[in-house]
Amino acid sequence: MEKPGDHATESSETIPHKSNDLENTNHPDESEHQSHNNDQTETATTPESESSQLSLPQVMEAVDDFIQSLSSSTDPLQEIPPAVEPFPETVDSLVSKMESSGLGRDESEDSAFIDAVNRISISVIRLRELNLDSTPVSSWLNRASSVQHRAVSLLDEEFRHLLDRSRENKKKNGDGYNHDHSSNSTHEPDQTGLHENEPKETFPPESIATLKKIAGAMISAGYESECCMSYETSRRHAFKEELSEIGSDGINVEDVQRIPWESLQGEIASWISIVRRCSSVFFPGEISLCSTVFPEQDHSPIRKRLFTGLVSAVTIRFLDFSGAVVLTKRSSEKLFKFLDMYETLGEAAVTIFGELENSIKTDIGRTPVPSGAVHPLTRYTMNYLKYACEYKDTLDQVFQHYEKAETDETEPEPERNQREDDEEYKTSAFARQMIRVMELLDANLEVKSGLYRDPSLRSIFLMNNGRYILQKIKGSTEIRDLMGQAWTRKRSTELRQYHKSYQRETWGKVLQCMNQEGLQVNGKISKTALKERFKIFNNMFDEIHKTQSTWIVSDEQMQSELRVSIAALVIPAYRSFFGRYKQHIDSGRHTDKYVKYQPEDIESVIDDLFDGNPASMGRKRT
Repeated sequence: MEKPGDHATESSETIPHKSNDLENTNHPDESEHQSHNNDQTETATTPESESSQLSLPQVMEAVDDFIQSLSSSTDPLQEIPPAVEPFPETVDSLVSKMESSGLGRDESEDSAFIDAVNRISISVIRLRELNLDSTPVSSWLNRASSVQHRAVSLLDEEFRHLLDRSRENKKKNGDGYNHDHSSNSTHEPDQTGLHENEPKETFPPESIATLKKIAGAMISAGYESECCMSYETSRRHAFKEELSEIGSDGINVEDVQRIPWESLQGEIASWISIVRRCSSVFFPGEISLCSTVFPEQDHSPIRKRLFTGLVSAVTIRFLDFSGAVVLTKRSSEKLFKFLDMYETLGEAAVTIFGELENSIKTDIGRTPVPSGAVHPLTRYTMNYLKYACEYKDTLDQVFQHYEKAETDETEPEPERNQREDDEEYKTSAFARQMIRVMELLDANLEVKSGLYRDPSLRSIFLMNNGRYILQKIKGSTEIRDLMGQAWTRKRSTELRQYHKSYQRETWGKVLQCMNQEGLQVNGKISKTALKERFKIFNNMFDEIHKTQSTWIVSDEQMQSELRVSIAALVIPAYRSFFGRYKQHIDSGRHTDKYVKYQPEDIESVIDDLFDGNPASMGRKRT
């Protein structure tokens, strides 16, 4: 394998053509043809010579074509195209340049570099998947892999540098936070940055854009764990510094039992201030930053893992302190501090739960989930609610307290009395919160369904997500009791409506082409019209099979119900049409050209639908 550092000088040189080595081996009696041979050699070397002189956009375009050919070509690749051959050296030169200048200084250069890294990563991944037995290809793959690793190492370094830079700037500018924790009031944070309550540690928009590009490039290149490790390490240090600046280091759980009550009261006041600061500022800020750096739909597990890992240790520490305080010797004067701590935890719970609503509202991805499958947001929300229901009694008390406090301040008494008579209000406070989350999720999924151009796939998407939600509710006694039977029946009705909408959009036109209208001319069956009708049916059925066999219905029961309902709708109609009119075509030539399917074939084709696999027409009976 060549050293990555040697590539930079090669990229500017013309790649020698094999025929150049032959020019000096001509025999003397061939001298009269030397001029002619030189002309041929010059002509032969022109394409490869030109490949080394291509501009970066031209090379990128050639690499795009190369990547596309790796996916579409059926012939094993024997050699790398001339225009793509010097690409590793081109990227290596870009790496050397970026090592000198660094990312974040010129947006266009950053984008060009990251685009180049993305392309070489895709090329490496595709070639490894093909596992080709070709020396030229293997040589190129080794060079490209070495350059890719060097490029990603640089991206990782820049990623950490950009993350750490905001912390260093914050130190220079001062944190601007009031360190007096003697009162329970929280400092009003700076209203700038990624979140409306984010601390003063902010990231410039250009840094955010670069972080997002680097994260995407590293993950696509197969370096997800390295990217996450760099992010988690940097943010853990930043979070630790934030907590240290607001006095978290002064709280020692082990000393709680030995500290005099007068001194412990000050520690409790600090604890209350810090917990409020974390729940209202730090935690939402971290969620916002993580969602901005890892915005893609398939990054959802990464976001959850990083945020949970960051805040779990801090949260456990807070809870350990509160538990230690509760275990101190009981006395009447401690009651009010205990209540202060209880209220603080309640405020934190309400704030954190409110972030679930915000995450649903702000999940506005513009790329539909492939094949109409269950959206990651649906899975996350339902799993979150399932776990939250394990604490439903505690959460109900918390929400009831803060709901009452909020309405007492904002709602006139007559309206409040009228609201308390409503049926919805008679449910628990936590149940009302659950219903509000479900309504937000429904509205979000309805918007996401509009991303699908095909109305039938839109219905499948809503069916998949609706079914997932319904099964989660039925599978959890706590959620089912909170949501109530009326809500569950309404959800089942909506699923049936999506089912009917799918049938109408997909199979309505198929059924129309099997009616009798337009088949008779002067009271006799028109063979021309009949052949055209069978041809239309074949084309429509083939297209549905080709398209919808790639769609996904993950719930086996719903998948079976869909197939059964389609068979019940289509097979009798086709069998009747086939039995009535096939005899009018049998007498002619090329019958199979028009009558492609026997009635028995239809069910086999329907059984291919919603498997998420490319269609295969091999099941047709002859």
